Amino acid sequence: MSDNPAFHGSANGGLESEIGPKPSDEDIVRALVEIEKTSAKEPRPVVVGDSNTLSPFSVGNLSYGDRLRLGFLLAAISLGILSGALRLMLSRQHRQTNASGGFVRRVDSATQARAEQMLERLAKGDSSAADIVMTQAPTWLGRTQRTPRADQLLATAINLHDREARKAALEAELALDGVPKDASGLDLLTQAAGSQKQRQWALWTLGALGNRGIDPVHVAKIIGAHLDDPDANTRAAAVNGLALLATDETVPMLLDRFRNDPSPIVEERAACALAESGMYTKAQRIEAAGTLISWLDDSLVSTQQKTWVLQALNDISGQNLGSDPASWQSWYAGAH
Repeated sequence: MSDNPAFHGSANGGLESEIGPKPSDEDIVRALVEIEKTSAKEPRPVVVGDSNTLSPFSVGNLSYGDRLRLGFLLAAISLGILSGALRLMLSRQHRQTNASGGFVRRVDSATQARAEQMLERLAKGDSSAADIVMTQAPTWLGRTQRTPRADQLLATAINLHDREARKAALEAELALDGVPKDASGLDLLTQAAGSQKQRQWALWTLGALGNRGIDPVHVAKIIGAHLDDPDANTRAAAVNGLALLATDETVPMLLDRFRNDPSPIVEERAACALAESGMYTKAQRIEAAGTLISWLDDSLVSTQQKTWVLQALNDISGQNLGSDPASWQSWYAGAH
């Protein structure tokens, strides 16, 4: 159930005397199913966000009787006589929610198979797979979905050392989750971030969307608003989202979470994000290393935090210089 207030509310009590008895939810659902069946007689892949494709409610596929029923439904929506649940069913181009929280349309088995084959090549480190996935992923949108197999391959690909492979994994993830790379995708995820059930998925996916060029400044503000959430898991999800976004402005945001968050879970996620996970460039990680080094001899930094600092510095530098701040400062001077 969406938290969008547009999907809630009661009927207008003054309408019944003008248009007759209100239809029951059962009547409306029956009409909805009939229309779906009619429009499915000539199935075709539907791509979310593509204005040239037909939605399940496209009038061109309907008989005259079905058009009348569709007109009735649309009129009912506009007059506010549908229940919140039914309005949700008809909202946002009749999208359906998949297991990860994203939105998909009709799944095409052949496209799904090709997508997973390409993801397998990507996960195995095929040097040509990243470019192919980047090119093909937009064609997967609305025709594929998350599966356990796809999840496993995406998890492997997003943790490869090759940054280009990670970019391709983000492109694939957005496509499989049915999130278009445009303002409508941003709006979809912004609404999902307001839902407790979908928030962690939305914060992660917002980072992916922003990394792929969709309003990264605004995305940073949306995700950053959750860094002070009372729930530690939500704050950790926000850290993960910022690590995927990986703009320069997010580096100090993660440094702050590492230094000041009350939860060790969030601290560790921030340290890992700055060190090796996410989408930061080598130059961005080295920039963060300067602050991390300054904390090695800070008495207010806990022993556990200093352990994570050293692990992060080892990952960033590829060296093990021990715990001596002077050695790390010398390295940083040469690397910066």
